[in-house]
Amino acid sequence: MDVTRMMRPLLGVTAGSVLLAGLALLFDRPVNAVAPPRVLLADFAPRIDQAKRLEVTHGLGLSGAQTMVFVIKDAQWVMPQRGDYPANQELVNETLLALADVKAVAARTAQKKWHKALGLVVPEDLGRAVRFRVLDENGTQMTSLLLGQEEASETEAAQDVKTYGVEQRQFYVRREAEDQSWLARGRLPRNPNIAAWMDAHLPKGDIKALKSVGFGAADETIMVRVTPDSWSMAGGAAWTSGFAALRPEDVADAASIEFATAQPMVLTYQDGLTVTYENVGAATVIWTRISATAKNGASAATKKMAARINARFGGWALRFAADQAPVLLPGRAQLSATP
Repeated sequence: MDVTRMMRPLLGVTAGSVLLAGLALLFDRPVNAVAPPRVLLADFAPRIDQAKRLEVTHGLGLSGAQTMVFVIKDAQWVMPQRGDYPANQELVNETLLALADVKAVAARTAQKKWHKALGLVVPEDLGRAVRFRVLDENGTQMTSLLLGQEEASETEAAQDVKTYGVEQRQFYVRREAEDQSWLARGRLPRNPNIAAWMDAHLPKGDIKALKSVGFGAADETIMVRVTPDSWSMAGGAAWTSGFAALRPEDVADAASIEFATAQPMVLTYQDGLTVTYENVGAATVIWTRISATAKNGASAATKKMAARINARFGGWALRFAADQAPVLLPGRAQLSATP
C-alpha cells in the first residue's frame, strides 16, 4: 500500500487550514466589536463654561408649554421669572454637565412621523419632549436638545441598570434643529416642578442649639427644649422632624401677600439668634415671611448671621403646602398631644 499517496490529500488539507489560520490571525477582528458611545453634543461640551442661560421647557398639553429660565447673576444661578430668586445651584450645574455628557448609543429614525412615538415632538405642538436650551452671554444659542421617552423595552431597561448603574438611563433624544433621533444614555432631569429647581435652603440653624419655639402672637404657646432630645411639649419630637424636612414649593414678592393677620413662629437659639417665620394660611397653601434678629450682647458672628438671613430672605414670601400647618401653624392641643 502506498502510504505516501494516501497522505497527500491530508497534507493538502492541513496546509490549507494553516493558511486560513494565518490569515485569520493577520486580519483578526472580534465579531462583537462595537464602537464606544460618542458624546452627542460634542460642539457644546468644550464650551460649557460659556453657558449663561438655561431654559427647560415642558409641554402642558392644551395649556401650551411651561418654560423655566435660569441665568447667571452675581456668580450664581437665579430665576428671573421669580424676581431673581436663587435657583438650586447643584441641579442647574448638574443639568449642564449632563447635557455635555449625553452619549449617543445608536441612531434611530430620522422621519418626523415617528417622532411622536419616541416622545420627541416639541412641547409647543402638544408634544411630550422636554427641551433643554442653552445660551451664552450674548444670547446666542449654544445647543437645544429634545429629551423624549425612556427606552421602552423592560429587558433592555433591566440590562441598562446592570450595565450602567441605576442613575444613568437610556432615552431618545434629538437636536431640535435636526430630524435625526438617537438612543442616548445620560442623567437628564425630567422634574417639571419649580420647587425642585429653586433654592430650598431655609434659616433653620443648628436644631440642637434651638432653645425654644414660640407660636402665635406674644408666644401664646411656647415649647422649650428640656434636654438635647426632648421638649416641654409631647409633640416636640414630631415638630422637630417636620421642621427639619420643611421645603418651600414656590416663592413670590412679599409685597404681593397680605401678612397683617400672620401668625408668628419664633425660634430662639442659644447664641442669641432669633428667627421669625410669619405664617398666613389660605385654604390650600401657607405663605411665610422670614426675618432674623440678634439679642443685645450677642457675638459679632451671631449678628452677622442675622444680617445674612435678612439680606437673603428679605422681601420674599415663601409658599408651602397646606399640609405643613402642623409645623408652621400648630395649635397648643396639637403640640401637647402624645404621638
